[in-house]
Amino acid sequence: MMNKNLRNIINIIKDNFWLKLISLFIAIFIWIYVIGGKKYDINLHAGLKIYALPKGLAISNTLPKKIIVKLRGSKISFMKLNKKIYFRINGSSLLSKKNTLILGQSYLNLPSGIRVVRIYPKIIPVIISRIVVKYIKILPIFKGKFKKGYYLKNISFFPQYVKIKGPKDIVDNLSVITTKKINIGNFKNNESVRVELLDPTKLIKILYKRKININLIVGRIKKNA
Repeated sequence: MMNKNLRNIINIIKDNFWLKLISLFIAIFIWIYVIGGKKYDINLHAGLKIYALPKGLAISNTLPKKIIVKLRGSKISFMKLNKKIYFRINGSSLLSKKNTLILGQSYLNLPSGIRVVRIYPKIIPVIISRIVVKYIKILPIFKGKFKKGYYLKNISFFPQYVKIKGPKDIVDNLSVITTKKINIGNFKNNESVRVELLDPTKLIKILYKRKININLIVGRIKKNA
């Protein structure tokens, strides 16, 4: 009985075998087409990289950290997409002082089957400036108030100037480099503190000394006899 059932199963498989096999392949193909071929939209954050700037030049304006990109493609094509995508701009083409970048798909390295639907912001201003080095005056910054009966009699600090490097457009408009805020609320006696300098922008680099020594002479108000 068992052998008879087995023979029946084998006969069913053999009957129109190639037709059934072709039908199976067609079904698989249709399933892949429906699942993998359907188009979807996704939103991603893309970075912006400008490379190969000529020596001695720098970007002097702040560029957007993230650019919203709407992409359209199939699930299969999105599987080939890197998690991080960047607009890559050849800096050798940005020789004039003021440039306007109009971002497009050509600046992205996307897999085939994916197209860009929307970019925001699409237009990016880029200002190119010569890199210069300059000494800038240091300005200590204080917060809080002296306790009642005390006051700041004198202040001295060293160094009084710091060497910075950055785009000329920004450096020429800087008058001082400030320190981190120094809390004087608890000062009753003469104090010596070491405090860090603050970068005015990420485009400016402070060279060498990033901390200065500040000496505070604290006076006491004499009460009237």
